[in-house]
Amino acid sequence: MRHQVVAYAIIIMRQNNKFLLIQRAENASFAPGHYSLIGGSLEPKETFRQALVREVREEIGVTINENDLHFAHTFHRNGVKHELVACVFECTTWQGEPQNKEPEKHRELAWFALDDLPEKIIPAHRSVIALIAKKEFYSEQP
Repeated sequence: MRHQVVAYAIIIMRQNNKFLLIQRAENASFAPGHYSLIGGSLEPKETFRQALVREVREEIGVTINENDLHFAHTFHRNGVKHELVACVFECTTWQGEPQNKEPEKHRELAWFALDDLPEKIIPAHRSVIALIAKKEFYSEQP
């Protein structure tokens, strides 16, 4: 099999110094029951910003403008099945009220302060949030 690197787009939606996290369903194939940032893999010929506009609309039903997405971090991770490169963008402006649009995949949405993140959060996402707070733009995740 050929070496594979998967590209992910992740968004940090920030409001009043809190981050929006989504809790994965208990039957999720990856990190069941854990909170995570919103995002997903890129589709063919899609940019990171285009992927986030799509993912945010699909997962939480709000509209964001590509110009309101500000680059925050890139991380690289060697996974079991493939390598992953994720570009993380921050956004503080959107239209609509976030709501769980995929109840079969997610349990709930919740806002958390940096010093009050939930215990069950995907470790790479916890790390990325902390690194962004320190203005670090690149990391290699275990």
